[in-house]
Amino acid sequence: MSVKKPNIGVRGRVLDEYDHPLEGLVVQVEGAGKMESTLKDSHTLEVIDKIFPVSLKDYHVLGESETNEDGFYEVLYPPSSYQNILDDEPTIQVVFKDLLGVSELKRTEKHTIISETIKDLGNIIIPRNWAEGWYVTLGSSLKSRFTDDNQVEVLVDNQIELEQVVESIKKARSYIYLTQFEFETDFAATFTSGEDGFHPQNILARELQEAAERGVDVKIILNENLAVPDSYSQMEEFFQDSPVEIREFKAHGLHVMHAKTLVTDGEEAYVIGSPFKKDYWDSKQHIIKDPRRKPHGVRPVHDVSIKLRGGAVYHVEEFFCQMWNYIAQEDQGQGKIEPPTRNPVSNPAGKTPVQIVRSVTPETLTEDGELGIFEGYRKAFAKAKQFIYLENQFLTNKSIIKALKNVMGGNPDLEVIVVMNENPDNPGYKKWQNQCLEKMGITTYQDILDNPQVGFFTLWSTAWEQQKFTIQPVYVHTKVAVVDDIWATVGTANLDGSSLTYVNELEGVFDMEFHRNMEMNAILHRNSSEEILKLRSNLWGEHLGKDVPITRMDNSWLKLWQKVAKNNIKSLKHSKPYLNGHILPYSSEESVEDQLKNFNLETRDWNILD
Repeated sequence: MSVKKPNIGVRGRVLDEYDHPLEGLVVQVEGAGKMESTLKDSHTLEVIDKIFPVSLKDYHVLGESETNEDGFYEVLYPPSSYQNILDDEPTIQVVFKDLLGVSELKRTEKHTIISETIKDLGNIIIPRNWAEGWYVTLGSSLKSRFTDDNQVEVLVDNQIELEQVVESIKKARSYIYLTQFEFETDFAATFTSGEDGFHPQNILARELQEAAERGVDVKIILNENLAVPDSYSQMEEFFQDSPVEIREFKAHGLHVMHAKTLVTDGEEAYVIGSPFKKDYWDSKQHIIKDPRRKPHGVRPVHDVSIKLRGGAVYHVEEFFCQMWNYIAQEDQGQGKIEPPTRNPVSNPAGKTPVQIVRSVTPETLTEDGELGIFEGYRKAFAKAKQFIYLENQFLTNKSIIKALKNVMGGNPDLEVIVVMNENPDNPGYKKWQNQCLEKMGITTYQDILDNPQVGFFTLWSTAWEQQKFTIQPVYVHTKVAVVDDIWATVGTANLDGSSLTYVNELEGVFDMEFHRNMEMNAILHRNSSEEILKLRSNLWGEHLGKDVPITRMDNSWLKLWQKVAKNNIKSLKHSKPYLNGHILPYSSEESVEDQLKNFNLETRDWNILD
């Protein structure tokens, strides 16, 4: 009589839609782990198992492998990894992930009571463009929301962006569609200057009101928070006797409508970095105590927006119309608008390729939402050869950190440069950032200055006031990335859980998969290399305080950043301290004063602003 052998693995092959093998994909087998319990009553356990099948069976990864050059894989695991006290037959599920092992591409059905020692799953088909490449496809083989007839202008710092926004509103003749996270009714976009100082010139809410009064259809969508104060009520009151229509996106959990976009007449579109609030007004100089920024003494802020003409405008407008109609549907379908008609552009605005990508909250515009921005990041990281440059308000997303670690581990010549905040303004984020840096091998600022592959930097502004040196952090509000000067993104999505995937900072506390923001980014690809290089040069020139060469010095960009940061620490030790540019290494300390002391700086006679 033959002895039955337990299941110890699965095998199979992964092919693309043309039956060509997909190499390097991560294959994981999930199953029910061995349950540790002191309970002996099988009936009680059976009841509990029906109520809590996942938590008590403890579904987890049993084994992991990768597809080879022919697309074959085999994953082995010991029977003890899936056996539990209720059933010694395996229930497993196979998950296929991208090249960095961070994004799920496909999941098989659950296989229960497997009798084969090694189960053969046969061929699994995954579209190649979904598995790899530069372009976002949202699970298919086709590029999503991609156009190649655009004119692009990246707007570094908010003074420049706001001047252009005012100009676009003033020349609008048909319609203006706006989405915003926050919008103060007295927010001044531009100023006049004279001997007695600066004076507000264009109040943005009034500009929109005047546009509506001259016959322009002005529609605004604002985020409404669950608990934290928002600007919807004051804006609704401001526009109550105006033709301007305003609606609220109601948050139903730990997610928000964070996308900030503007469309005028279907001809111009903006993806905007900052809210329309007085404390976000700033210029390229990041002047401490700039009177145009309120309240007095609030920190300078650095941000980036993008202006689009051409086919990409359609996709920004499409988002607005979908949002407007979703809100209308929640309000018994009142006031829906027709989505834009997509026609080939007879007179292309330019030749720059642009892909509009989004994060969409589940159960809103679609049942499952969208993960397009995250897909763009993970694909670009996987393709990176020379450098990844990130500027972002937050860096707490576990999948982003895992992707960076994995791509760096597979390419020791790859450099990662990150500009981030010393003091993120969300509770818990400083701690989570520190944990993320620890996972990257960074525990002290000296680790940043000495690391051959990765560096984390912050922005600071300085001034001399009445013979006293003043220093203050610059708040990084940017959502920008550049990879190898052939891929870049600008938009509204932070590198945290809620902007890209779900609130994975709280993973394990309770189910957070529903909580994903509404976000929008624009991606520039290979044939946009001129615009990408211009973006990087503008940013690095501002941060480093010097013109940056086009080609890498000593085959390294990171060494340039480390050198400037080291020199700035030395410069701050002079009898008359100063900074070249704005950068210092990131410090894990909590307070601004402790961050500066962390660099062994004598700050007793300084005026330190947080």
